Amino acid sequence: MVAASIVLLWIAASLLARTAHHQRMQRATREATRAEAATAAKRGRDAVAFMREAVVLEPNRPEYRLALAKALVTVGQPAEAEPYVQEALREEPVNGEANLVLARILDQQGNRTEAERAFYRAIYGRWPTSGQSLRTRARLELVDLYRRSGERGRLRAALLELSTAFPGDRALQLQAGRDLLAAGFSDDAARQLRVVVERFADAGDALSLLAKAEFARRNYVDAYSAASRAVARDGHDDEAAALRGLSAGVLGLDPDQPRLSSRERLTRLRVLLSHVRTRMGRCDAGKTGDGDSLLPLIDQWLARRSPDADLGRTLLEGAVRRLPPACLPPPETDAIGRVLADLVAERRR
Repeated sequence: MVAASIVLLWIAASLLARTAHHQRMQRATREATRAEAATAAKRGRDAVAFMREAVVLEPNRPEYRLALAKALVTVGQPAEAEPYVQEALREEPVNGEANLVLARILDQQGNRTEAERAFYRAIYGRWPTSGQSLRTRARLELVDLYRRSGERGRLRAALLELSTAFPGDRALQLQAGRDLLAAGFSDDAARQLRVVVERFADAGDALSLLAKAEFARRNYVDAYSAASRAVARDGHDDEAAALRGLSAGVLGLDPDQPRLSSRERLTRLRVLLSHVRTRMGRCDAGKTGDGDSLLPLIDQWLARRSPDADLGRTLLEGAVRRLPPACLPPPETDAIGRVLADLVAERRR
């Protein structure tokens, strides 16, 4: 009788223990789900609180501990997050997600060298099939690290690597081109964006971006062509329309364009030199120093019926160099300003 009672008590205790454990698991799952929703809603503090509760309820679930670390990093508490991440990495050093969280921690702590290494371990680490978007995220965050630290060489390399790693992903291909252009790598950007235009039936805003890249390269014929195609594709693309007009203006004024007749070159030089002469008068740039000696020469050149083109080109360049930048039209939006800026830049190269 006593033995039977003991057995019954043991069974009851086991059932209660299993029930309690099942309830803890359910509560932990519920808290983790709430944390995920809070993260999506950008309520970082709530996400931390929910994940803390999930870890208390299920302390042996490594994915909960790593999720808590991610939440802590999001709210700027890297020191508290690091032990959880190191624990995950001790169990699996090639864990891609754990290395990504570690990279974020090191970045927040200002240790950019180690952060870079952790990002690469995340990129080439082990990820579940469902986690491939985070592997991509690691590449993008590495790009951002280089951008913030001003490491232009590494930034360029990372962007080119990004473009080759995902040849079928239009969004990433566009982002690589856009970021290369924003960083001043216009040659690379033009090549990248040309690939996007050729590879994808729907190239997004690649044509408009390509026009900007070609314009930045001073490749105005291709800039005009790309901008025209962008406008034909989307008649509401005002930026592309403006760039098409600006490129056409530059092509119609540049005295160094190939295959110009002597007469056309003189006409363009006369337009530009007249414009600069007016600017010199308004800005008082001709009343001091070398500018004072240039004004009579410019006036004499403009007064001649058939002046020497090379002399006009020299006078134009000299006058532009003497004008303060504020006295010149903006090269970003004005065709004359762009041509004048190019004349000076060409001599410096």
